[in-house]
Amino acid sequence: MIEEANLSPMMQQYMAIKKRHRDKILFFRLGDFYEMFFEDAKLVSRELELTLTGRECGLAERAPMCGVPHHSAEGYVARLIKKGYKVAICEQMEDPAQTKGMVRREGVRVVTPGTVTESAMLDESVNNFIGSIYAKNQCYGLAFSDITTGELFVCDITAQGNVRLKNELGKISPVEIIFNEEFLSQRELGLFIRDKLSCTADLVEEECFDETKAKIALTHQFGAESLEKLTQSGIQYGLPAAAALLYYLEQTQKAGLGRMISIQPYFDRQYMNLDINSRRNLELTETMRTREKRASLLWVLDKTKTAMGKRLLRSYLEQPLLNPAVINNRLNAVTEFYGDPICRDEIRELLQEMIDLERVMTRVVYGSAGPRELRALAKTAGTLPDLSDKLNHFTAKIIEDIRKNIDNLDDVSDLIENSIEPDPPALLRDGHVIRTGFHPPLDELRALLSGAKDYIAGMEQSEREKTGIRNLKISYNKVFGYYIEVT
Repeated sequence: MIEEANLSPMMQQYMAIKKRHRDKILFFRLGDFYEMFFEDAKLVSRELELTLTGRECGLAERAPMCGVPHHSAEGYVARLIKKGYKVAICEQMEDPAQTKGMVRREGVRVVTPGTVTESAMLDESVNNFIGSIYAKNQCYGLAFSDITTGELFVCDITAQGNVRLKNELGKISPVEIIFNEEFLSQRELGLFIRDKLSCTADLVEEECFDETKAKIALTHQFGAESLEKLTQSGIQYGLPAAAALLYYLEQTQKAGLGRMISIQPYFDRQYMNLDINSRRNLELTETMRTREKRASLLWVLDKTKTAMGKRLLRSYLEQPLLNPAVINNRLNAVTEFYGDPICRDEIRELLQEMIDLERVMTRVVYGSAGPRELRALAKTAGTLPDLSDKLNHFTAKIIEDIRKNIDNLDDVSDLIENSIEPDPPALLRDGHVIRTGFHPPLDELRALLSGAKDYIAGMEQSEREKTGIRNLKISYNKVFGYYIEVT
């Protein structure tokens, strides 16, 4: 038991933030490092094979401590997430050089397996789904989302609830699941999640699943019209599940849910019902023996040119259609592409130049996109008009719908072209990201950095002319800084 009253002020600050993140590893920012203390330090030292040191903390014994450089923390966080841990990021909210006393710190984000947005931590070909389960009277509401793409789906599972829920979870393969208290009584499902899905699972307060509050929360996020469509489609139990998921995401991301703009009803009767064992035996997306994509059906078929296409093809294989009309609509589009190899190849070349728009746009919304990603976004936007023109050659309904919904993003492309350097650094903190001429006050500051001596000399000459004092000088020392000297 730690005697908090005897801790140093900084360690008391650490403990106060840690109490809000008891089940998470706290990355506590100290200068150029994220430090971990006490049990977190021992755990991270063991899991990541880092050196365990100590720090004076006000107690008789030094606090166990280990740390990682802040500029390379992403890799360490990724390794911890892969091992099933959650990480809370605590940042310095003030500049230590300009702060008297202790620097204010706050938790700015919680990283969990289902809330990762960094490209280095994700497989571009697979959706990173987080699920929410609401259990009530042997019925289930299921909501699942990939926050990197902004997708959110909801469904109700009533008849044969346990079997169908297993099938759906096996289909979407969530990396993280939250659930309400009543779900705890379903021991069989709990064992299935632990043994078959190997994902993290957490109990969330029952009030987050309140059905009345759910409608208010969903209306606020998506609008009354979207909620009305959901209720008209028969979705009932999925609404509390979706609301709890939104609450959980908002609490972890600390940055709102601006990327989540639509919610879609999902019905398992739309797709062929395959249990998890059948999926593995068929080797749709991975082989049974090595669990690798190579030699699976997906590996044979996947000739896609974009990360978005890889995820879409994977979803097609994991969710075989049952409706003949929908199947024929898709086949009509395939037939047209097959019948025009020249135009098809031209479109493939255009697609090859595209970045992962879905995930980059999410990082833009959350403020984590890098300068090079923005330049790549502008380059991708430049290919959209040509893509739209190429699609004019086809008449299949699916292709026409795609073409009509293409936004050329001219405003986004123009803004990036005018504001970001053609060859910017990878990270914003490296500087020289904004083009010269885009923001005059910034240009003035840059001029000061590169030509301070000339600026001071010009100021000195200007002051001499204003005052008529010919021997006026601008001098500098460490005590006063810059000052005007008149003999």
